[in-house]
Amino acid sequence: MTRLTPKSAKKFILDNTALMAPPHVPEVFLHLADEAHDLWLRTEEELAAIGLPPPFWA
Repeated sequence: MTRLTPKSAKKFILDNTALMAPPHVPEVFLHLADEAHDLWLRTEEELAAIGLPPPFWA
């Protein structure tokens, strides 16, 4: 399994999300994924762990 470091976590987030306002809260900007399923597949690849349980928000 790939070791997660603060630097690699930040890179993964910046590479796979966009800074945008969530619906109904235009004054708040968050790093959000526009497609949760694609992000989960990339997470599995990044961690090299097939068969991880689905995320809590799935």
